[in-house]
Amino acid sequence: MSLEEKITAAVNTYIDAFQTSDLEAIMGLYAEDCSVEDPVGSPPKQGYDEVKAFYTSALEMNVKLQLESEIRIAGNEAAFAFTGEVDTGNGIMTFRPIDVMAFNDDGKVTSMRAFFGPTNSGMKD
Repeated sequence: MSLEEKITAAVNTYIDAFQTSDLEAIMGLYAEDCSVEDPVGSPPKQGYDEVKAFYTSALEMNVKLQLESEIRIAGNEAAFAFTGEVDTGNGIMTFRPIDVMAFNDDGKVTSMRAFFGPTNSGMKD
């Protein structure tokens, strides 16, 4: 399998794993020396354990994701837009980030950065 095929499969697995709250599937995508900056500008989560704690929290909130368009791949990086939804107890909050992931030669995620801000999120009508 080419690196591009591994990256495409990884991004699809990532989106699908949120639908089923599958922490092991998400963490199976990450390298040991990974980082997550979500959203960009927040303190990065460094290393497998911090990244796992971040996703554990997200899945506990029952976040669901849906890919919005094709995955853009350049070299060992991918960018993809998606819509996320979470039930806050006071309604459904939506957010529409663009995630950028970098991959090692084995197709494991070494970093993920989520680009979004206040104009890309809010309560659903």
